[in-house]
Amino acid sequence: MTLAPGMPKAGRRRFSLFWRLMGAIALVLLAGAGGLTFAAYTYAGAAADNAYDRLLIGAARQIADTVSAEGGTVAVDVPISALETLSISRTDRVYYQVAAPDGMMVTGYESLPVPLGDAEPGDGALTADARFLGYDIRLASVWRYISEQGATGWVRVTVAQTREARNALTLELTLGALLPVLAMSLLALGVLMVAVRIGLHPLRRVERALQHRDPNDLTPLDVDTPVEVDALVDAINRFMGRLSHRLDAMQRYIETAAHQMRTPLTGIAAQVELLDRARDEPGRRAATARLRKRTSEVGRLANQLLSHATVIHRGEVVRAGTIDLRQVVQYANADAALDLAGRDLTVRLDMPADPVMVAGDLIALREALRNLIENAIRHGAGSRVTIGVADTGQGPTLSVHDDGPGIATDDWARLLERFVTGKPGGTGLGLAIVADVARAHKAQLLLRPADNGDFGVVLVFPYNGGTR
Repeated sequence: MTLAPGMPKAGRRRFSLFWRLMGAIALVLLAGAGGLTFAAYTYAGAAADNAYDRLLIGAARQIADTVSAEGGTVAVDVPISALETLSISRTDRVYYQVAAPDGMMVTGYESLPVPLGDAEPGDGALTADARFLGYDIRLASVWRYISEQGATGWVRVTVAQTREARNALTLELTLGALLPVLAMSLLALGVLMVAVRIGLHPLRRVERALQHRDPNDLTPLDVDTPVEVDALVDAINRFMGRLSHRLDAMQRYIETAAHQMRTPLTGIAAQVELLDRARDEPGRRAATARLRKRTSEVGRLANQLLSHATVIHRGEVVRAGTIDLRQVVQYANADAALDLAGRDLTVRLDMPADPVMVAGDLIALREALRNLIENAIRHGAGSRVTIGVADTGQGPTLSVHDDGPGIATDDWARLLERFVTGKPGGTGLGLAIVADVARAHKAQLLLRPADNGDFGVVLVFPYNGGTR
């Protein structure tokens, strides 16, 4: 099944940029609302404590005002109104305790805890939180000085109240603050949704500009976009530039290849015609031999064209890996075994025992070396070919030497071009393939004779494959 344009591929995880942005903004707003709610809750709790502490201290002072001493005995008349002001909530419980100057309890709950602090009697009220009879309570203590014979000193009055009314007031104040916070957060979220939609509109303009464009139009986009989208438009333009360059190169290559193939194919057709017209056996054998030769040339040219196209493609898209040049030699030597059939040639491999590593593409280097060996066998070597790998002071090297006449220095640069041949029967692609591979690997392609005088072509690689 063919996917329609714009349809996602199966298994691909897609996401909306709009909803991703809105999700991030919503999380920020939620965190802000949570922080404001916590702050409101903390403030409401402090406000409730402050309000009820005043009532608690007021009730303790009313009780303290009734403290008296008679005959050395401390007496107190707890006013009902002092406790009624603390009984706002039906569930609230109120406790009190009055202690004489000697610490003995006068009235109230004996086990009621008292606030502990640095305040001295007479400095004012002291408040604290505590737990009593299974309830959380709030305590307040005040002092009353009495001076009677047998009872002189500070009388401590402590009043406590459970926290139900305080908690209810804290919740009420918090909810009162929370509702405006939620309303403002929702309003801000709605406004931001509209703002994000408007902010993403330039991407729609880029999309429309690409959709309405002719498929063959690879000129740079000219769209009015904000600064933040410039990087995306530049990336698209660079990609279209690379695509345009590749398509132009492909078109030129196809046109040139078609032209090069047309001549030998025409020759084959002519040889077939001559074979049909041959009347005797010698003429038929001669025509068959010429046809076989033409067919071999076409096959070799087709193989060279495919090899060159492969090298060009891999040089642009394949990432370099770390490879051993000795492995390249072994593969290429095996590939050349067919060309050696029926030839009285000696092929010698000159390689070190240790690996010679370079950064490159194994297949492309194999093609380059195979073409060097093929050129040496077909057009150069008289009796021997030497394939060498070395790690020299200039860098790792890959070389092919033969005892043939070699290539003149003046013709070297010209023979590296495509479809330029130095001898009849050549395709003009062998050295061009080697030159393209050398360029892709940032290697030098040199003419370098061996010590014994053999003609040689050498690839010198940079030290970036791990050898040094």
